[in-house]
Amino acid sequence: MAWWRGRRTDTAPPASGPDGGEPVEPSPEPGEPTTLGWDAIDEQCRRLCGEQTPRHVGYMPGRAFGSALQGCSAYRADGHWHYVTYGLSNLFDDDEGDNDGCSGWGYELTWRVRADGTEEQAPGWPFTVLQRLAKWSSDSRFLLEEGSQVTIGHPITGYPDTDGPDTPLTGVLLATDPQLGEIDTANGRVRFLQVVAVDADTLALAQGGGSQAVINRLLEQDPLLVTVVGV
Repeated sequence: MAWWRGRRTDTAPPASGPDGGEPVEPSPEPGEPTTLGWDAIDEQCRRLCGEQTPRHVGYMPGRAFGSALQGCSAYRADGHWHYVTYGLSNLFDDDEGDNDGCSGWGYELTWRVRADGTEEQAPGWPFTVLQRLAKWSSDSRFLLEEGSQVTIGHPITGYPDTDGPDTPLTGVLLATDPQLGEIDTANGRVRFLQVVAVDADTLALAQGGGSQAVINRLLEQDPLLVTVVGV
């Protein structure tokens, strides 16, 4: 199976209160778009990762103009990089109707990739892979969920078409992110679905006996399901 906003930067100084005291957030003008969905993802990441500034990549031309994602952030975690997408859920305030209580597709993708100990910033290739996975899902109208199985058939890193390394991991299982979980936003529910990269034998086990049993076994080995690439 082949599938292959920049971060908002607030440059204006905060407004001051009427008595020169605590700053107050300006209210949006009627009809002005809000970023409540984006802000909710930011806040959930902040709870987990603190006030660190992640590496953020924006995808052009943007979600409203055809990109599968608006952007993706990568946070430094304990021995790994934690990638979180923006754009599969409703980041702004588009009218979706009822949508079964979900925001957009109802999920964002995450991925934990082991750091090699020498990197000053998160590697670039996972940003590309997550965009490709999101695009495949959107274009094919395939709703990803916990337990979904994706046969890629080539290295999950995108090797040799990206700067990612070669790896025997050629399949994906989806699991709820062990730490980010699910949140309620102003636009509806958002579940953080974590990419779990597996080799062909492990994917076959999931296809034969169900994903959850395989994911449970992997959780026993690593509660955070960090992907370790390499030959």
